[in-house]
Amino acid sequence: MEKADRRFAGKEEEKMKFYRNEHIEEIADRRLREFEAKMERPVSPPIDIELFGELVLGLSILWEKIDELPGEEILAGLRTAEKLIIMNEDRRAQMDEKTGRCRLTQGHEMGHWDLFVDKSKLEHPKLFDEVSPSIFAYRSSTSGQVQIIQRLLACEEGQELLRQIASRADTPDEARSVNRYAAAILMPRALMTDEAKKIDRTQWGTLWRKLYPMADRYGVTVSALRVRFEQLNLLYVDQENKKVYPTREDAQGQQNLF
Repeated sequence: MEKADRRFAGKEEEKMKFYRNEHIEEIADRRLREFEAKMERPVSPPIDIELFGELVLGLSILWEKIDELPGEEILAGLRTAEKLIIMNEDRRAQMDEKTGRCRLTQGHEMGHWDLFVDKSKLEHPKLFDEVSPSIFAYRSSTSGQVQIIQRLLACEEGQELLRQIASRADTPDEARSVNRYAAAILMPRALMTDEAKKIDRTQWGTLWRKLYPMADRYGVTVSALRVRFEQLNLLYVDQENKKVYPTREDAQGQQNLF
């Protein structure tokens, strides 16, 4: 997942909801059952995330240019009033090259819609127009922009720009929640539990030979797949020592022996 997520809205600050991981999993499971009912068949990889968004959430996807502040990388935004996920046309080549990241981005925006958007407010007419005609939940990354940030900090105008960028950021809880939601839709826990039984989760080399084709089959990045297994406690990866374990408890038990 990206290191920083951006949420920009031409509206007043609202108190953000807090979701426990299990609650997010339950919501995702329920949405997937709705998806299965509408498709009249069980879900199977790769999950058609665009069709899911359309049939279950009533969202459409459109590619348009989204303006970025210096140092920002904005992949998509959620235009709530129109029930649109806007994918940044300027980043289209990047998304075409990394389809797993594109699908996770779309799932991320759907998480904003499903978990945090108050749909009741969208149905009421407003006395005054919003300052901005669109309300976006931006997904971005500023990684690799250290030199830009250092230069911005050196002047008052740059510091103000950084404050603007910071004001567009998701809270840590919101970023965690929508990322978990995207993973739970694209990699349903029932399917992941079955997949875990088919692979050797004790051998480093064997595991990665299985994970790469599995990631391709699910249409996600291999890092997202690994994180998903770890979220569900179906795998624990010790990157430093290049060891893998079936669960975190297995890893801790093995480490306690030494």
